[in-house]
Amino acid sequence: MRIRLLTGSATAVILVAALVLCAGGCGKTESSLLSEFKDMTEAAPTRQGLQDAVSFLDTSIEEVSEEGASRLVLAYEDYLLRYLSSNEPFDAEAPVADWFVIPPLPEESGPGQVDYQSLLTRYGDRVSPELRELFVIKSLETSEPSTVDSQILRTYPDLLDRALKAETLLREHKSQDAVRANSLEYYKNYLFLLLAGSDLTPVFDYDTGVFSPEAQEAYEDFIAGHPDTVLAGVLTEYFGYLNSIGFQIDYSDPVESKVFYDTCDYLIEGALESF
Repeated sequence: MRIRLLTGSATAVILVAALVLCAGGCGKTESSLLSEFKDMTEAAPTRQGLQDAVSFLDTSIEEVSEEGASRLVLAYEDYLLRYLSSNEPFDAEAPVADWFVIPPLPEESGPGQVDYQSLLTRYGDRVSPELRELFVIKSLETSEPSTVDSQILRTYPDLLDRALKAETLLREHKSQDAVRANSLEYYKNYLFLLLAGSDLTPVFDYDTGVFSPEAQEAYEDFIAGHPDTVLAGVLTEYFGYLNSIGFQIDYSDPVESKVFYDTCDYLIEGALESF
C-alpha cells in the first residue's frame, strides 16, 4: 500500500508539473508563434503594442529556429518603423530604449530612429547571418549616415566599403525577401553616390568640371584590391567613360549632363541585374 501511495503521489506531481508547463505555452509550435506575432504586428502600431511586441520577442525568440527568429525581428522592425512614421508626437517619458528607439536630439523634431545596434545586441545571436549583416549596415547609416541634406558626409573609401558590404550580402543571400530588397536598395544608393555624387557633393567640381582626384584614387585602389567584385567591374567601365571625356565635364551643358547621368543609370542597372 505504501508503494502505491508513493507512486500515486509521484504521478500527481508529474501531472501538476505538466499543467504548469502547458500554462506557459504548451502546444505553441513555431508556426503558431509566428502567426500570433504576425497578427500582433500587422495591427495599427501603438505604444502598448510596442511594449507587448518586445515582451513577446523576449519570451519567444528562443523557441523558434534561426529563420523564425529572423522573421520575428523583421516583423518587429516593420511595426516599429510604421509607428515612427505615424506622426505620433514624441514622448520624452516613454520607455523608448525598451522599444529599440534612439530618441531625437533636443534640437530635432522627428520621432527618433530605430536602434539597430541594440537590436543586434539583444537578438543578433538568434537571427540569420544575413540579417545581422543588414542590420550592421543599417546601424552604420543611423549613427554615421552617408548623406544629410544632399551632402555626402563619408569618405570615398568608406562609401566603397559600405557598397562592398551590401554586395557581399547580395551574393550570399539569394532569397527574394525583405533582407534582399533592403540590400539592393542600399547597394543602389551607394552606387549612385559613388558614380554621380550628390547635389552638394558632386564627383566633378562644379567650378572646374574636373573629376575628384580623391575619388579617382579611391576607386583605383578598390579595383586593384577587389578585382572580382561587381563593383570593381562597374568602376572599370566607369573609368572607360571618364577617359572618353578626359575626366572633365561641363555641368552647364545639358547634353554632357544627360550623357553623364544616363551613363550612371546604365552602370547601376547593369550592376543590379548581376544579382
